Amino acid sequence: MNDLHQINELNLNNIVFVGMGNRIKGDDGVGIYISQELEKWGNLKVITAENSIENYLGKINKQNVDSIIFIDAVDFGEKPGFSRFITVNKLTNTTTNTHNLSLSTISQLLDAPFKWVVGVQAADVGYGIGLSPQIKNTADSIIEIIRKNSFANSKIT
Repeated sequence: MNDLHQINELNLNNIVFVGMGNRIKGDDGVGIYISQELEKWGNLKVITAENSIENYLGKINKQNVDSIIFIDAVDFGEKPGFSRFITVNKLTNTTTNTHNLSLSTISQLLDAPFKWVVGVQAADVGYGIGLSPQIKNTADSIIEIIRKNSFANSKIT
């Protein structure tokens, strides 16, 4: 895992999390898995856009937040399970085969001034349902980091 603890520096009350991916392509569903787990808490703004992010641009903009955090499988060229928290502009020309547009292009259509990506290196994006154990472990670690931060924020406000 790499630099995900930077999420702790953000005010989660002014962020929308957007889970992306394709649930029938194995580990490409990691963003969906994470966003659905985050939705269960009820104290965060979460949108599960799956592989049709283009259809959610208006809904995302209506959230009126300072930051958007996309959660998706990203090919970093690293070992499966590697994850990174980076700004969208560092993903120039990076896309997955389940999105029509790159996150960099999509982010230009969104109003929030800060756009981030929690990317997870997939192990298998072939057809199949469910995450590989290594990717699920990474996803659960990401969920735990966000959960701890959301509880810390809720105590302050």
